[in-house]
Amino acid sequence: MQSIDVMKHLLLLQSGNEEGLRFFMSNYGNHLRFFAYKITRNKEVSEEIVSESFYKLWQGHEKATSLESVKSFLYYATRNACYDHVGSAYYKTLQHGEELLWDTAEDKNDALTQIIYTELIGQIVAELDKLPKQQAEVFRLAYLEGMDTSEICKVLGTTANNVYFARSKALSALKVVFKEKDLSLYCALLVMFC
Repeated sequence: MQSIDVMKHLLLLQSGNEEGLRFFMSNYGNHLRFFAYKITRNKEVSEEIVSESFYKLWQGHEKATSLESVKSFLYYATRNACYDHVGSAYYKTLQHGEELLWDTAEDKNDALTQIIYTELIGQIVAELDKLPKQQAEVFRLAYLEGMDTSEICKVLGTTANNVYFARSKALSALKVVFKEKDLSLYCALLVMFC
């Protein structure tokens, strides 16, 4: 995605032009909110955390030297804030200054893994919009929201057999789509959901 348009907006961001910030907010906001929600399980908190991450990006805009550094910074800032919110002793991060976040943003494989995972989820969600409504909703509830079959039955007012069938059909359809798109995405899909 290192296109001329991205480079233009990166330079705008770096020079302090709000159009650059808006570009990154529109292109990464949904991914970051999904990422934050997977940790916090709270949509409102996720929104606030992502907004704060973009604010921190804006505060350090002159350090935005590459697309990778911007993405890594946003994911680290979001992740750290999410872990601080949930208060997990295991995930509690050291209180790094913004300078240290920028310094470590480009050389951590962890952030890259999180970015790839979140972007893959974004592609899956886009494909879900093409599936029949019930299949897509069952898949979302089961795999993206982490609900079990009985919870899905209650939410959708349906039977366990209907949930199993819809989930199976959705997963089969997604496997076909991702197998045709790219073998590496298909393999990632298999690892994540099978």
